Amino acid sequence: MASSSITFNQYPAQTTIAQSPRIESGLRLQLRIWLPALACLMVFAVESTSYLGGDRTSEPLRRIAESIFGYDACVNWNPIHHIIRKVGHFIGYGCFALVCFRAFWMTARNTVSRLSRQLRAHGLAILAVFLVASADEIHQSFLPNRFGQFSDVLLDTCGAVVCCFMLYLAMQAVEFLRRMRSHSFSGQQPSTAEAGA
Repeated sequence: MASSSITFNQYPAQTTIAQSPRIESGLRLQLRIWLPALACLMVFAVESTSYLGGDRTSEPLRRIAESIFGYDACVNWNPIHHIIRKVGHFIGYGCFALVCFRAFWMTARNTVSRLSRQLRAHGLAILAVFLVASADEIHQSFLPNRFGQFSDVLLDTCGAVVCCFMLYLAMQAVEFLRRMRSHSFSGQQPSTAEAGA
């Protein structure tokens, strides 16, 4: 009887100890993968409030521009302010696409080929940008000093496409250089079949 109670007390402790590190490491891995994307979403949520509308950002941005470029550069400020905000959309969502690509790339480790893994991660990153930008514009349409515009969704998605395309080209160039380097290293020491020929 005493041995069975000791055995009974030992087994649950061993299984919980064996399982908890796996669960904890899995949660840590998912947090490490998706935390940058969640941080970007929080930035977009703050940026999408009425406190950061065009009527609120115009004056602070104008003062910064005047201190850098002088008063003469800001004579026609309204078009300049509009361009600054649109460029911010383009760059911000382009960076978000890269962060999403990283997350989808890390979660698609079991994909058969590297190219299909790249295309899948790029496609999902662009789709994520489109959905988040759409939700952002829908939310802004309910605010008194903001306007929801589908053109902004298209601009944000274009930023994602451009950044993902540039990343795709960079990854292809790195892969090409890696292959060339490994080929040149193998060319310096010919194999026995090449030496016999």
